[in-house]
Amino acid sequence: MSDFQGRVAIVSGASSGMGEATARRLARESAHLVLLAAPGDREDLARVAADLGGQTVAQAGNIADLATSRDAVAAALHTFGRLDYVVNNAGIIGHHGFFEETLEDFDRMMAVNARGAYLLATEAAKAMADGGAIVCTASVSSWLGEELQVAYNTSKGAVLMIVRTLGLELAPYGIRVNGVAPGYIRTRMSQARLNGGGGYWDKARSRIPLDRPGEPDEVANVITFLLSSEASFMYGSVIVVDGGQSAGMRSTDWAAAGQDSAPRPPRRLVS
Repeated sequence: MSDFQGRVAIVSGASSGMGEATARRLARESAHLVLLAAPGDREDLARVAADLGGQTVAQAGNIADLATSRDAVAAALHTFGRLDYVVNNAGIIGHHGFFEETLEDFDRMMAVNARGAYLLATEAAKAMADGGAIVCTASVSSWLGEELQVAYNTSKGAVLMIVRTLGLELAPYGIRVNGVAPGYIRTRMSQARLNGGGGYWDKARSRIPLDRPGEPDEVANVITFLLSSEASFMYGSVIVVDGGQSAGMRSTDWAAAGQDSAPRPPRRLVS
């Protein structure tokens, strides 16, 4: 892609996972970057920034705090003179039974996942004098119910509405707002469950036609597309990246393509 040469992007949640993968992809496309992560991820954020080199600014802060978004936008304008893109990726997850989940759990999930996305999008939009693009990380949990995740799914439903509503609000200013909805992606946040904690992955994989978790790069590629001019007619859209999880339920026992030892469903070949 040629869009990103000399352009400036803020990427939140950039210390690992999908945020890190997106930052690395944008750096390969020659974008300048302001990377954000939580204070507890400061060391990982510094590692990513050091790997990406001199056209990168790293800032640690609480994404639910207005000052964090304002500081990130100010850093983009002060260091690079402009702001073109935002990747609104910061997020947390929690797994609690409904009767065990506390009000504090709920408030924290909403503060980071929904309030944080809203603050960064609105502060960035004020600085996008020449238009721009914002991509928010929603989730298949934005519209699919799931046990042990009432607060998380509610927060991601809010992100979905941020995408759709800001897609309309900011269109007159030439700012495109879209979203990506990952399913099960192999990240630091998901690793314990994907490693078989409580038999969770054994159950979850039966709902994924590809029978594997996604990789952060597979989401980063979609985010990069949505930022680019190749997505110029997309406003308020959400692209699902879930290996087919939300397409429906499979009924036969087969595994992902590329797993040579796995059984395959029968098919008729046309000669």
